[in-house]
Amino acid sequence: MKKRIGFACLLVISLASAAAAQNWFLGTFDQAVAKAQTENKLVLVDFYSGG
Repeated sequence: MKKRIGFACLLVISLASAAAAQNWFLGTFDQAVAKAQTENKLVLVDFYSGG
């Protein structure tokens, strides 16, 4: 029982710290591509369609 509580606490703390560490880029797609090229990174495009 103590192991489960300890694991649950560890899980909550790790998820909270991971969510706080996100720095979302707010700008146009072209700005994101330009920034990614200067930082030598890839661009992740995430979209959702409900229909």
